[in-house]
Amino acid sequence: MPDNKTFDKNADIKDKRYAELHRSGIKKRQKIVISAMLFVIGTVISVFIVGYIIAFVMPPRELIVRVNDVEYTRGDLLELVRIEQKTIEFMGGKFNASSGVFESLQQTVENEIISQIAPSYGITLSEEEVDSIIDEMMRPSDSASLGKSEEQIVRETDERYLSYLNTLQISEEKHRNIVRNEAIRERFRQYIGDSVPYVAEQVHVYRVITPITSEMEIMVIKFEDLTRGVTDPVQLKDAYKSIVREFSRDNSEIIRLGGEIGWVPRNVLLDYEDLFFDLIPGQLSEPVPNPNNDTQLIFFMISDREEAKELSADTRDELKTKALQDWINIERKSHDIYAVFNSEIYNWIFQQLRLTTIEATPTPDPYGGLLQDAGF
Repeated sequence: MPDNKTFDKNADIKDKRYAELHRSGIKKRQKIVISAMLFVIGTVISVFIVGYIIAFVMPPRELIVRVNDVEYTRGDLLELVRIEQKTIEFMGGKFNASSGVFESLQQTVENEIISQIAPSYGITLSEEEVDSIIDEMMRPSDSASLGKSEEQIVRETDERYLSYLNTLQISEEKHRNIVRNEAIRERFRQYIGDSVPYVAEQVHVYRVITPITSEMEIMVIKFEDLTRGVTDPVQLKDAYKSIVREFSRDNSEIIRLGGEIGWVPRNVLLDYEDLFFDLIPGQLSEPVPNPNNDTQLIFFMISDREEAKELSADTRDELKTKALQDWINIERKSHDIYAVFNSEIYNWIFQQLRLTTIEATPTPDPYGGLLQDAGF
């Protein structure tokens, strides 16, 4: 029969085995817990990394424009918009972010088409010509240059250009490429615009904007009374002025001018041309809704017509721009063009600009806002 010492020894062995098994179990559980924690941490980090890539790495690299074999990404478009924004602000203007994004996308496609096709028309730009354009942009004004030596003017021009590049945060090479593309576009516009005549049929246009009320009928009756039997352009102008000042809800400048829009050839106010161009002097056009106010109607009338009248410089310039746009619309069919733009891309670019919408500063319009109303 075993003695007490033997029992004690066996008990100690069992205790040691139990303790060893217990420690082993604890270590296993610890390893499991640590592994689980590392897995959770790794998963969280992975989610953050993937989220970062999706939010910040992938969008700038997403292809949004391709013209033949030349590609532009979201990041490229964002950079072009920022350059346009900072350039306008550098020159003292206000940037309209809402329209600037769309215009930059359209300009990107159009400028790339022109830059690829221009050499075949003999339209190129040398480095010296790019230098000259940049110098003209950055050179102090004549008044600011008074009393300064040419050396000082050159130094100030160079300093301003460096400040400009720093503001835009782009390299000189990239800026020179932008200047070159814009200059080639302008030269091509002038080349295409040579087809625009200096003389064209034109009509002297007026307009009156009235609310959709019974007052409109009174205006029509009074118009007929004032113009009945009148053919003289000066007398018609006086009649229009009387009607406009009594009934029109137009902007104050157009009212002051008696509703006068000016001499207009074909292909300038395309959305309204069919309403007024074939009118007889003294005749009131059919009304058309005011695109800026759905409670108003626009009426047109003409006081005179000339079959061959010299185009004003501004009007001929408008027609040159339209001629270029018509050419682009036809030419783009000959190119492999991919372009995608949606609300998600727009919102992403808009957020990257980190600014609120700023309304563009109004500029004089020889057609009293009709170009803007018509979508120009």
